Amino acid sequence: MSSFFNFSLGIVQRSRGGSAVLRSTYQARGSTTLSNGTFVDYSDRGGHVATLMLAPSGSPAWARDREEFWRRAAAAEKRANAQEARLLEIALPRGLSRADWIDIASRLARVFVAKGMVVQVDVHCTTARDGGEHPHAHFMLSMRELKDDGFADKKARHWNKLFFGKAGALRKDMASFLNEYCKRKGVAYEADPRSNAERGLPPPEPTIPRWNFLFHKRTGKKTSWLEHRDREREARAAIAEIEKECAELERMIAIARTQDGLTSNSDLTIEAKSPSIEFASRQFARPGLFVPTGSPMADRMAPAGSYREFAVHVARNRSPKPEAGPLIEPDESGGPPMRGF
Repeated sequence: MSSFFNFSLGIVQRSRGGSAVLRSTYQARGSTTLSNGTFVDYSDRGGHVATLMLAPSGSPAWARDREEFWRRAAAAEKRANAQEARLLEIALPRGLSRADWIDIASRLARVFVAKGMVVQVDVHCTTARDGGEHPHAHFMLSMRELKDDGFADKKARHWNKLFFGKAGALRKDMASFLNEYCKRKGVAYEADPRSNAERGLPPPEPTIPRWNFLFHKRTGKKTSWLEHRDREREARAAIAEIEKECAELERMIAIARTQDGLTSNSDLTIEAKSPSIEFASRQFARPGLFVPTGSPMADRMAPAGSYREFAVHVARNRSPKPEAGPLIEPDESGGPPMRGF
């Protein structure tokens, strides 16, 4: 079974309200006064393990001063829609020590430093949904090369080739690195860089901005984002239950084939891999469905019949599988649309 693995790329964009100084402060769990006079303080967020600031050899001292560097980097950008920094985030193995997390972050950062970038990396360890640790590292990469005592006049656009269209390759490289590192440390860990869809898993839950949780904690009321999340969780649980029952149906059909001699696929067919919610819903809701005694659905279905009657009923009453659609649609409250299953 593969371990939890996550890797993502991003950009700090002014056109979307992004600020390298603000982002740097958040990652480092620090405080600062922004250029517009706004004071921000993230020191109460918790979960901070370490902050590293790495720069190419021969760089000026201010390049290793987190706050000073990003202020200068932002000042070097004149366009209203400028990109101030590049972002990477990677989940770290739980089984490693905090010193190992920092070592991994440092090793990965030095790969980009060798290309001429200045890198801020922050290691965090927050609480995961299952109550365990969620160690991860945030990287901020500079967009311009250093020149003399400042920045180059133009963006280092040749760095774009390392990232544009390379997300999949980078995921594989990161997963391979973590797997090899854990193997050397004797830690059981196996990162799988494939997407949930490629692995036959449901899509991950959408990321919900933190202010939604703060609002709920303060007022006791759920925002539309949280309501959508809860409905999706309920839907996922319902699907898991139905798929479990489908597996039980398949087991009983196999028994029916053995006991009553139903050996021809033309006499009895049922989807053997990942039964869909559409098929399961049609069969379970069909009036007069025979369910063998002892089935987990027996108390909610029609009176039980023989295994043969049940198996033949399922085989003869299948209908074409409709095209899959989104399970949850956005409501009129303005909440975000949820991805379908």
